[in-house]
Amino acid sequence: MLQPGEELICSRCGKRLKKYCDMRSLQALWALITAALIFLLMANMTPIMVFDVSGNTQSNHIITGVMSLFYQGYWPLAFLVFCSAIALPTIYFLAFWYLLGGCSLKKRWPGLLLALSIVDILSSWNLIPVFAVATMAAVVKLDQLGSIEWKIGELWIAVLAVTSLIATHFFDRRMMVDVMEKLRRRQ
Repeated sequence: MLQPGEELICSRCGKRLKKYCDMRSLQALWALITAALIFLLMANMTPIMVFDVSGNTQSNHIITGVMSLFYQGYWPLAFLVFCSAIALPTIYFLAFWYLLGGCSLKKRWPGLLLALSIVDILSSWNLIPVFAVATMAAVVKLDQLGSIEWKIGELWIAVLAVTSLIATHFFDRRMMVDVMEKLRRRQ
């Protein structure tokens, strides 16, 4: 039986075979993903910035940027921004939340393997940190055209980016598979 902080390593290849699984770490990660879902909601509901050009003021949300790109004829770019900033992060965090919820509560919820697959596939498409940096970098160019006032939405995007990076760092796929295997054997 492994103790906290211990892991079983193959002496031949050096690959980690098993790591101590503490359910409290799953619950902490589940809480972090719950916070990330709230941050994602807030980032999409609050304005990111107010842009003023010659007295023409516009408040910008993520979705208004997508709609502006679409109406200006840049529909492929609008689709890309929609997917990378709204749709895929929402699916990713919801699947992550569902997976961690089932494993934390030791429940054999239907679709846990599907949720794990979604998390695996979308983890490399989680572009919220890139979106946060791009938003801040765009201000340099936009500031040459008019004045910009940051709003609370940018804070939510930044906090979501940090939360996302932390969650990705502490996610242990092997531990999830082990927990799901134990749940399967229990029934």
